[in-house]
Amino acid sequence: MKISKILSYVVLGVGILGGLLWYVMSSSISTLMAENSVSEARELPLDIAESTVTPLYSLTLVIFVVTLIATLIAVFSTMAKNPKSLKNTAIGLIAFLIIVGLGFVLADGVETPMKDGEVLSASGSKWVGAGLYTFYVLAAVAVGLMFLSGIKKLIGK
Repeated sequence: MKISKILSYVVLGVGILGGLLWYVMSSSISTLMAENSVSEARELPLDIAESTVTPLYSLTLVIFVVTLIATLIAVFSTMAKNPKSLKNTAIGLIAFLIIVGLGFVLADGVETPMKDGEVLSASGSKWVGAGLYTFYVLAAVAVGLMFLSGIKKLIGK
């Protein structure tokens, strides 16, 4: 059996397990809220909520790490079999890092007061701005490429 087929089954199993965990956690929180006569989960006493939810979050973290490792193994094994894909991946990664770098250079870093009374640092503000600029550029590129692909299909027919 090929590793990609094995990983597909692992991902399917993780998806099913994730759905079950979501159901269990959701019903546990609903039960706790009913038992403590609160209308929102954030009103639950911390010690009660923590004892129920922490094991599920820990399991979720383990599942996330396993899924991430399985995905990386699949990606790197595929790239190792095809050196051309390794080159294309490197080009895409470098282009992404350049876009993030440009976003960081263009972003302003200003201390910003938040609604809860905390203050977002200038560095944090700069990274938020960089993320927004990166998103805008990548969204514009994606829309442009979809537009270009549509035009090519219209011309080609």
